[in-house]
Amino acid sequence: MSATFCPTCMKDVEVTTKARREKLLVRGEEVEVPVSVAVCTTCGEAVWSDEFEDETLARAFAEYRRIHGLLQPAEMARIRRRWGLGQRAFALLLGWGEITLHRYESGSLQDAAHDAQLRMAECPENVRLLLQANGDRLTARQRAVVERRLDEVRAEEDSHECDDEDYERLLVRESTAAYESDAPLSLRKTMEMILFFCQLPNMFVTKLAKLMFYADFLHQKEHTTPITGLAYSHLPRGPVPEHYERIRADVIESALVEVEERCGDDWSGEVLVANRAPRLDVFSEDELRVLACVADRLGSMTSKAVCDLSHAEKAYTSTSMGRRIPYDAARDLSLDL
Repeated sequence: MSATFCPTCMKDVEVTTKARREKLLVRGEEVEVPVSVAVCTTCGEAVWSDEFEDETLARAFAEYRRIHGLLQPAEMARIRRRWGLGQRAFALLLGWGEITLHRYESGSLQDAAHDAQLRMAECPENVRLLLQANGDRLTARQRAVVERRLDEVRAEEDSHECDDEDYERLLVRESTAAYESDAPLSLRKTMEMILFFCQLPNMFVTKLAKLMFYADFLHQKEHTTPITGLAYSHLPRGPVPEHYERIRADVIESALVEVEERCGDDWSGEVLVANRAPRLDVFSEDELRVLACVADRLGSMTSKAVCDLSHAEKAYTSTSMGRRIPYDAARDLSLDL
């Protein structure tokens, strides 16, 4: 780093860079992040650095978004590019001011309402409604681009559709009354549940399996049937859907989700990212409440924390390694609506 003015030494000095952790206030909430600090080599005091201050603020905003499950700037850009629009045009389609999206994608912290609108704009059905409501704010060419992308996305999704009977043949289960649920195994609900949870940030494969377990067992506890009808087994990292590796490979190969390499302050690994919004109309109102509850309570927890929580469930502790977990155990689930 070039010479910098030190207010303690009252002159330009050479500085060195040191790493430490600091707590910053973001919207009234303390957020701890790693920061780089310019330190005077003469007196050892920290000195001002525009570069480091901008970097620190960006990290604090990113951590706040992670904690609260908000979209990161790159995720906003991915949703916008899905419909082939620039920042100004997409903001107009959403009904926002012309530079609002530009600020968010540049790092400004969005509010929860705008975040929810952006998430909804990943769904083709919602974009069609936006075109009806705000399409007159776009040029004819921009409207044509969005309409073409809507047709392409629908064709892509239709090409990956398969019916429940095909999937049930894939996931053949034993006819053991103690482990069978009253709900039939549903491919569509399984796939849409995966997409629902893969909208959350940093969705590791292990964490996804646990969220699916909690969703199915919480619905069983509250409404006597699971959502997907999947069977779950007692494995070292906690409850896991049977044939989970095949299910995961299925959604990746069908391009419903993609694998991205990501890293944080003290972690790195492959996470699953949804390539489209879930089709929520396949779920009942009760099922949607359960999914929202699981996402709200567990979505911001680390993969390890969710695993540890599942290890303490009676459904897990009362079964042995490799055995199927009975849905009867849902009555003792720690999670409630």
